[in-house]
Amino acid sequence: MLRRFIFFGFGALISIILLSLGPENRFKKTFYNYVDYFNMNKRVIYHLKNNSVDFSVKAECQLIYYDFTEEELLKVLDDGKVNFRLSDRDMKPCKYFVLENKLNGFDLMVNFKFCNKDNLVEVVSFKEKGEKEVCY
Repeated sequence: MLRRFIFFGFGALISIILLSLGPENRFKKTFYNYVDYFNMNKRVIYHLKNNSVDFSVKAECQLIYYDFTEEELLKVLDDGKVNFRLSDRDMKPCKYFVLENKLNGFDLMVNFKFCNKDNLVEVVSFKEKGEKEVCY
């Protein structure tokens, strides 16, 4: 019995070493994915990033007002934080999330609508924190 545990341990050690070698450290990447599985902030951002994003008419008007491009605005997803207090995760059929992040000197709050059934993500609106909304 002890001999089996030694063989198993030796095999597991070799597999960990082989997975951690090479230009991309697959062991490290997989380990971080398992650790971040229960992080709700990262799970929401993952779903918002991995779908095509549409912009509402109001959001397109706000892009012009703040002089942003669509690509620049979507950079809020990179290190953004989901404000779950302002978000509505129970809304049917689409969920509503508010992300906060700094972008080009602005402290922005971006409102996303996420429809899981259709894999649709829409930027509803955004504004600078503490300011009034523009483009009603």
